[in-house]
Amino acid sequence: MSALRAKLYSHLRAYLAAALASVFAAACTPAQKKPVVATALSADETRHESFEATLRELDEHPEYVDELFQLSLKHPAMLDRLLDDTAQQLSDEAFARRVSAHLAAHPDGLKATLIATLVEIKGKPEPSNAAAQAIEARPSETVAMLTQRDAAVRNTIHALAERIQRDERAQQAFVVALDENRELTAAVLARHPEVMGRLFKAIAKHGVDRGQDKLAAFVESLKQ
Repeated sequence: MSALRAKLYSHLRAYLAAALASVFAAACTPAQKKPVVATALSADETRHESFEATLRELDEHPEYVDELFQLSLKHPAMLDRLLDDTAQQLSDEAFARRVSAHLAAHPDGLKATLIATLVEIKGKPEPSNAAAQAIEARPSETVAMLTQRDAAVRNTIHALAERIQRDERAQQAFVVALDENRELTAAVLARHPEVMGRLFKAIAKHGVDRGQDKLAAFVESLKQ
């Protein structure tokens, strides 16, 4: 009984703390509310219990959360801390799946977030590498997403071709990948002989531009 009594007392105290803070805040002017709330939240135990009481009330009335969120947009310091805590917690796979489910339910927000993230991580090695690791871990899902739109396929391949022209390491990885997937690539090109012809002409042209030895190596490879 003593344990139950203590638990009931704890819940009662939490509700009373939250209720008293609300009553005092409602009775005060805006200038007076800040010290009242600060006092109510200054003690660790009282603050925790007040938060718990408030959160339980929000669980019962989720429609209140919409108003709370709109108000939070006007408090950048609090919002930035909350978002930073959220970003750190996203390293937990279960939590990440939960957040991603909400993003997937709102495609416009998902698109804006992906674009903003790509812009934000550009030129920053650590987050860029993390994004690359995500693509590396889920290549099928990445390709399935890209192939939803013709422009996405064309623009991505063009950007990749431009990039590997300037990046020797990426160029080497591309050549290795092309060689490893030569049968698949050839099967696609064989369905489009006119494209394959233009590609061979372009290869021959660049071989001439780079010297007779490169062209000779190309011709020799066709004999093998």
